[in-house]
Amino acid sequence: MLSYNKAWDTRPVRYGAHQGPRDHSVGELVPAEPGAITSADVEETLSIRFVSGRVMQVAPGQQWVTQRRRGRQAWEWKRSDALVAGDRIPLSLTAGRFGRQGTSDEGYFVGAMLGDGGMTSCTPEFHGDPGDGAVSFMRAFAAKHGCEVREIPQGSIVRLRFPYLSGPRNPLTQCLRRFGVWGQSCAEKHLPDEPFSRSFWVGCVSGLVDTDGHVRERRNPKGTVHGSVEYATVSPLLARQVADALLRFGVTSRHRVVERRSEEAHWVNGYRIKGRRPLNVLEVSRATALVRLADLLRLRIGYKATSLEGIAHAVGHVEPARSDMHGYDESVALDRVASIEPAGRKRVFSFAVGPASLFIVNGLVTGAS
Repeated sequence: MLSYNKAWDTRPVRYGAHQGPRDHSVGELVPAEPGAITSADVEETLSIRFVSGRVMQVAPGQQWVTQRRRGRQAWEWKRSDALVAGDRIPLSLTAGRFGRQGTSDEGYFVGAMLGDGGMTSCTPEFHGDPGDGAVSFMRAFAAKHGCEVREIPQGSIVRLRFPYLSGPRNPLTQCLRRFGVWGQSCAEKHLPDEPFSRSFWVGCVSGLVDTDGHVRERRNPKGTVHGSVEYATVSPLLARQVADALLRFGVTSRHRVVERRSEEAHWVNGYRIKGRRPLNVLEVSRATALVRLADLLRLRIGYKATSLEGIAHAVGHVEPARSDMHGYDESVALDRVASIEPAGRKRVFSFAVGPASLFIVNGLVTGAS
């Protein structure tokens, strides 16, 4: 498990002289083995949904370290059955552990194909604007692997097909098979649980934002620049994987679901969508997160890259906030409880992890119970 190497300062808040300074540091994340795992009886459980879109099912007695909403905003312990909507739960921005599989170019190819690619016929294909960098990358990537490129104009976009005539196996198909995405339909799209490298994830997220993403700049009545990077998919699993990948890069995001009731094509937040499947939208809008994202991504579609660079420059002076989704330690951000509902009777387990009595589950920091 991932746990912290020091206990957090969760002393009760007291005012007056001789209280001593409070330690705001949280230590570092380290691998840790649980000192004890015990199984309890079947009992009523709770489903806790957070503003970020994360959902956790826990026992009522599960302990959480939360940030006080008033006063000195110190950490304090709460049980699950004592949490209320608005309570702030820490999530880690330093759990950036990666493997060694995949390069940046392979990641971009896989991400772009998950976005605007076709991977269910005999030959892989990609749809895009013939004048943008994503199509140029696809041409070069196919040529590097010895694949022919056939371009079929379709209005303002071009359909690229990548046949391979030198042997029985198409290298691009084999690449997609190697990374576990070949043959996936829209709602099924996801990446396998493999130890991909950091550069692969950078390329993959860049490809996803270039194809199914949107960079939006806004100005309030005072002329202050705000912005967001949004990524949309009908696959809830892929949306969660991208959110987790961003969190490992220190970028917080919000996951929301847009319900659709009509088969007619219509526009939702800048996306032209068709069908009844719910649309999963990830949004990065915090100033510090946007600056991190701009330094991280390598977007190949020119207007998106230019817009993101401009937004990052405009909000680069903003310091990390000390409320809402951000904590007072730079390695920790804050998620907020959105709702708590009964989840039925289930068997529960207890973990003991030291020395901090804290560990990471689904990106969130929770306590041993």
